Amino acid sequence: MRSKFFIILLFLVGWSAEAFCDSLKITINAPQLKNSEVALCSYFNGKVYKKDSLQLSDQGAGTFVQAQKLDQGLYMIYVDSTKYFDVLLSDDQVLQIEIDTTDFIGKNKVSGAPQSVAFAGYVRFLSGKQKERMKLFEQGKALQAENKDFSGVSEKLEHLNKEVQAFQDDFFARHQDQWVTIFFKGLELVSTGPYPSPKTQDEAKKEFYYQKDHYFDNIDLLDKRFWFTNYFPQKIESYIREQVESVPDSLANAASRLVAKTMKDTTCYQLMLSKLTNYALQSNIMGMENVWAKLAEDYYLKGLAGWADSAFLSDIRSEYDKVRYNRIGMQAKDLPLQDSLNRKVQLYNIGRKYTLLVFFEPSCGHCKKEIPLFHDKLYEKYASKGLDVACVYLLTDKKEWLDFVNEHHLHGTHWHNLWDPNRTSYYWKFYNTATTPSIYLLDENKKIIAKRLNDASLDQLLDDLLKSD
Repeated sequence: MRSKFFIILLFLVGWSAEAFCDSLKITINAPQLKNSEVALCSYFNGKVYKKDSLQLSDQGAGTFVQAQKLDQGLYMIYVDSTKYFDVLLSDDQVLQIEIDTTDFIGKNKVSGAPQSVAFAGYVRFLSGKQKERMKLFEQGKALQAENKDFSGVSEKLEHLNKEVQAFQDDFFARHQDQWVTIFFKGLELVSTGPYPSPKTQDEAKKEFYYQKDHYFDNIDLLDKRFWFTNYFPQKIESYIREQVESVPDSLANAASRLVAKTMKDTTCYQLMLSKLTNYALQSNIMGMENVWAKLAEDYYLKGLAGWADSAFLSDIRSEYDKVRYNRIGMQAKDLPLQDSLNRKVQLYNIGRKYTLLVFFEPSCGHCKKEIPLFHDKLYEKYASKGLDVACVYLLTDKKEWLDFVNEHHLHGTHWHNLWDPNRTSYYWKFYNTATTPSIYLLDENKKIIAKRLNDASLDQLLDDLLKSD
């Protein structure tokens, strides 16, 4: 039923490793891992990539070496699925790591590169405090379950929080403007807005928009190092999924604005545009095609994606043309059609509260199954509540069409069997009928409110819509 969507390749502008005097040199000392293979992996754009590997000696020693530095970012020293830990690489990439497999965070030691050392210390401190916090939580729960006073535990938790905050303040002050601080600040949630505990709908709305507008306050969208972390790509998806109104056009506009903020840096611009386009293309959420179509309109089809070759642009143009006039939120195009008695029927003259517009072919396997279901399950249930069905046959064999209609008893006062034998409506231009059945749900003003739904999801949607009406 679903169109075969192409997946946009991630066209990356080739950027060179950053030019500093020193090369990369990471020395590993891990006696407990003697003769084991250790990998150096990179976080990049939401995935983990193996950059290098080495076989440790009989003493558990080895060194990752290369002439050019790696991109600054977060990396992983990986042994197996239970033995791995992260290391931050900044401009200085000469460091030594002593690995103790009994506690990868608490007992591993990093020396050499100052920011890598600072990162390890920060993680070790917070990990220790988190263990303390969990113990206190358990103590508090136990006391509460026994109806005993747990105020002492609450005081300890408050003291612990102040201790952590003091450590962070001092850490950020000592490493101000360094990559290690920029990295950790990027993890921080946006501070609350004017109404952290909204009491009215208006206050809740203002707080929502504050969070939306300030979501990336702690991240410089022109700093490519964030793409080499384990959180930034997911943060982009979370922004679209959770911080923007769940309205297709709102999602599309938010995505386009996000791309626009990266245009001053070629690499960040390319990565952001590709990330959001791929995310929208691969999403199963209805209406996400509005996002990639908006990005196509604003960037790809305006010649603002210079890295994309002609074949790629041709593909995206082809896909865009399929949804150009029929995205959710758009006004559906009127169609001049005919009924079985060759009487002229305008799509806009059909329908009451809602119109289910269905394009089908009798030879289509899905159509043979779903068109009768639409009639027997949906039309019969909702016709009396304000639903009309415009069932449009796409071919020109009238006998085939009417045989299908009569075989499945597709009749009713508000069930309209229609076709376009002379091809005067150009329906294929305004609606995506590349796969069948092609389904659109229109409101009373003929605005598209849903598409590409099966009978079960349509049943649920219609039940919700007509119940609220």
